[in-house]
Amino acid sequence: MGDLHHGRGRKAYLRKRDALKRRVARDNLTCGHGGPYGCGQPIDTTIPYPDRMSFSADHPTALANGGHLVAQTLIPMHLGCNARKGDAAEVEIWEAS
Repeated sequence: MGDLHHGRGRKAYLRKRDALKRRVARDNLTCGHGGPYGCGQPIDTTIPYPDRMSFSADHPTALANGGHLVAQTLIPMHLGCNARKGDAAEVEIWEAS
């Protein structure tokens, strides 16, 4: 499948990520704002990548789990918190019958 971040939709994803970063700076959004993961602490958007406290945009459904690069609402997270989350996704458990 190759690197999903370098395929189709990359430019749209980058625009969406950059817009989220501007919103985080403007509205002081915290890590995990609007999602079930993240530490809840402020994100300093001036901290450069790859510092663990730098800004990253999380895909609620990991790309490795079938999430879409662009069609998801991105969640602001610290790079370290996003790395800890990894490919975690809410899992629905069905009782065997």
